[in-house]
Amino acid sequence: MVTPGDLETNIIFGHPEHCVNQIAMRCLQNGDLLAVFNEERYPYHHDSGQTLISRSKDGGRSWSAPKVVVPWTETEGNWDCGICELHDGTLIVNFTVAGFFRRGVRPEGVSWASHPSGREWGDWTWSRHTRGCLGTYVVRSGDGGANWSRPIPVNIRPLKHGGCRLGCWQLPGGELLLGLYGRIRGYEESGEYESTRSALMRSDDGGFNWEYFSTLAFDPASIIDYEEPALLRLHDGRLVCFLRTHNRPSEDARNMVVVVSDDNGYTWSAPKWTNIWGYPADAIALHDGRYLCVYGYRRPPYGTFGCLSEDGVTWDKKDEFVIRKGGVPDRPGTIDWNNPGEYQHIGYPTVAQLPDGTVVAAYHEWNDAPMPLQHCLATRFTL
Repeated sequence: MVTPGDLETNIIFGHPEHCVNQIAMRCLQNGDLLAVFNEERYPYHHDSGQTLISRSKDGGRSWSAPKVVVPWTETEGNWDCGICELHDGTLIVNFTVAGFFRRGVRPEGVSWASHPSGREWGDWTWSRHTRGCLGTYVVRSGDGGANWSRPIPVNIRPLKHGGCRLGCWQLPGGELLLGLYGRIRGYEESGEYESTRSALMRSDDGGFNWEYFSTLAFDPASIIDYEEPALLRLHDGRLVCFLRTHNRPSEDARNMVVVVSDDNGYTWSAPKWTNIWGYPADAIALHDGRYLCVYGYRRPPYGTFGCLSEDGVTWDKKDEFVIRKGGVPDRPGTIDWNNPGEYQHIGYPTVAQLPDGTVVAAYHEWNDAPMPLQHCLATRFTL
């Protein structure tokens, strides 16, 4: 049994009125932790917001006040951000942009939905239906994140929709790989009678130009969705990728799968099911030669879990451990932990190891305010 030691949890950021969620983090060459995450424009998880960035110089104990990297506008939102530091110190943030339109005509009848609602426009659950994917983009910074380039479009063709989860990964030769999930025939994350595939985009010029490089996993029978890839490079150079899965048409979550490449991502093995339930994942190679995968756990007891592997290819639930339990608001009689609805959306963890060996996992969960809001936290621990 794995028992993490010296657990210490600190808040990264919480907004007084908006949800903050879906964080991605990397340890920089100078030892700092740099994280990007989404600030929603509403007090609900809605994939509607803007990308923020925050830095920790003390191993995740305290974090700088967040700055906006890519702002929202009246008609656009961005989310699903990730961060990467290139060998030369350049920072790249990737994200998804969507048209996020207000209603053009105010409703005259009774709303079909009970919430969420606001004084100005009433029911705004419609915003999910007017949202349209505008593309996947990156921005670059050569001064440590003080200034950012204009958004650079990522060529994801033939995909029509490409959702991000984590930042890019740079191979020793300088190539950049960006994991996406999407569809060829449809712009949204569900429907279109086509299952979701996971794929890699590649750039050989530092993130200015991209193209579809390889398919990680796809089910032509449209039964299994493969989503939110998390790439891990083994000490021997092989690449392993964790994929979130769902059954269609129920969209019930299934166990994670892994795929393996021994040619720098040109080709991938068939998906292999693990016995680990949880999603989505992030994974790193530890200093001691082992490998660590972290993932959200959206059923009782909820929280963020981790799992260790000796070889990075073989993963087993017996090596699973808890980083933090909970995250669903503690509201007996109001929120049913067996069926909490929107409040099951916790986790989305990301992980890094500091030069001194300390591991830091960052994730989001709900607070216990009268109007619960998602906020981002970081847990330090040793293995």
